[in-house]
Amino acid sequence: MAYPKKSPAVQFHVDCSAEAKSRFATLHEALGFKTKAATFEAVLFTVSLKDKIDPQILHRLETKLDRVLEHLDDIL
Repeated sequence: MAYPKKSPAVQFHVDCSAEAKSRFATLHEALGFKTKAATFEAVLFTVSLKDKIDPQILHRLETKLDRVLEHLDDIL
């Protein structure tokens, strides 16, 4: 008798306000991930980076990215 394959995913339930659920739905739509699980993982990853990366480095990266985007807008 074959054993059923188990999914690597686990369920994670969160009690939150209706406002928080709405904000998550907006984030999910804006980020364009296929699943809510992917959106949730991306949010967790982003939050975990903020604890590990110096805020000054993040600010410099954001500034450089803004410059590149402005340059692309001028070219296109």
